Amino acid sequence: MKQTMLFVISMILLNIPFLLSQDIGAKTSDGQSVILRKNGNWFFLKPSLVNGKIQNAPAQDTKAVTANGQIVILKKDGTWIITNQFQKSVSRISAAPNPKVAGLAKNGHWVEEHWELHQAMLDKPAPGLVLTDWMNGSLPQESWRGKIVVVDFWATWCGPCKKSIPHNNELSRKYKDRGVVIIGACGSNRGQEHMEEIVQQSAMEYPTGRVADNFTEAWNVRYWPTYALVDRSGTLRAVGVSPDSVEKIILALLEEDKS
Repeated sequence: MKQTMLFVISMILLNIPFLLSQDIGAKTSDGQSVILRKNGNWFFLKPSLVNGKIQNAPAQDTKAVTANGQIVILKKDGTWIITNQFQKSVSRISAAPNPKVAGLAKNGHWVEEHWELHQAMLDKPAPGLVLTDWMNGSLPQESWRGKIVVVDFWATWCGPCKKSIPHNNELSRKYKDRGVVIIGACGSNRGQEHMEEIVQQSAMEYPTGRVADNFTEAWNVRYWPTYALVDRSGTLRAVGVSPDSVEKIILALLEEDKS
């Protein structure tokens, strides 16, 4: 039984896709593995015994850290909440950051009044992101490392969002062999029930899923679409840029592979 449990823990830590396609693994400060459920609940992978009783929740709220370094709060009522705090950032995979990226992130930012909000997020680990009801495959955050990831926060009622889908398809095809992936995150509090219909009508080719409000809030989504670009080390390099700016930033990030 002990070996089986260690095997399961190892698979969680190694980010085996079929275990983490929906939920997220995390660890508490004392080394206990937990599962953060997509429905907002959580549980210990291996509950401890106190006076012969299984302890499924801590006596008080406690912190845990996800694979990408984001700190979450494990509530004693069995739910979890995301925070804006991170553990110390991991080193970049790229030899050196391309200074072009910062300029493109600023010059390509779409709504000036939100620039300072988005600027404060840059060059830090990307916030946590869990999508549900995936279509066109799945790409959970645990599998992002080593890839350049473009996240398109979109809404089914949003005209510019739907207009951008063919271009997203083009970018996905054009750069997939260079380790670039596009992900759609369908949110906005209304219209998510039409996601499947829009995906089929628009011939969307890249993975997309529904995103809950707590994640759009963590990414500071203030308008639709909101594009965010994450580099190969999991660092957020641009957010809130216009659809026309995405490819320029992809190319600048690809230049880092040569440095």
